[in-house]
Amino acid sequence: MQRIKIVLQYDGSSFSGWQKQKKSRSIQEEIEKALFKLFGKETLVTGSSRTDAGVHALGQVCHFDCDEKFPVKNLCKAINAFLPDDIRVIKAYKVKVSFNARFDVIKKTYIYVLSNQNFNPIFRKYYTTIDYPLNESKMKDCMQLFLGKHNFKGFCSSSAQVKNFEREIFEAKLTKKFKCFVFEFTGNGFLQHMIRILVGTVVDVGRGKLTLEQVKECLRSYDRSLSGKTMPPNGLYLKKIFY
Repeated sequence: MQRIKIVLQYDGSSFSGWQKQKKSRSIQEEIEKALFKLFGKETLVTGSSRTDAGVHALGQVCHFDCDEKFPVKNLCKAINAFLPDDIRVIKAYKVKVSFNARFDVIKKTYIYVLSNQNFNPIFRKYYTTIDYPLNESKMKDCMQLFLGKHNFKGFCSSSAQVKNFEREIFEAKLTKKFKCFVFEFTGNGFLQHMIRILVGTVVDVGRGKLTLEQVKECLRSYDRSLSGKTMPPNGLYLKKIFY
């Protein structure tokens, strides 16, 4: 047997998320269905990150095991032949059998795209639109507060099923591209809805609804009621996984 690492891109608009579920469409299920058609047997897939419903990916990573006889150079084209149009395998590698797409991750980068222009129905699934003015300088100051190791309990879903809420953010950048704000976070891991809540908090600072001191207090107190709203999933992209 050989272990294969693949890199995926997908439009998450019509999926319930990465993880396989009984009654709804998932990325994991579509990949496993394609591999079953290709290899003629059940093939389990392990993903690096469990993206939520509506979230997109530019560089999701997963691994699976297959027969040594199948040439890796043909895998991308072969798997894509059985995938729907909203998922594509862009790279495939043979890796050590000890490699684990989930547990070997060193860091991840996510981006969130926010338009401050008029609502556009054509691109509504690919960025979030708001119609109020934002103070970019204050927003950039807020982004810097998240750098380093923090307990992010106040910036995640109340249903997050983890014991440790500490995460480290290595980079937090805000740029303006094509009339959109692009929020970029690189960290060693992220809690459920954490990116969307961080962005919602920065946006509330930008519109004057929250102060930087209130954000600092949320980091100190772990109180979810002090942070911003959870932004919609359509603006969120898993950009890159680092090993």
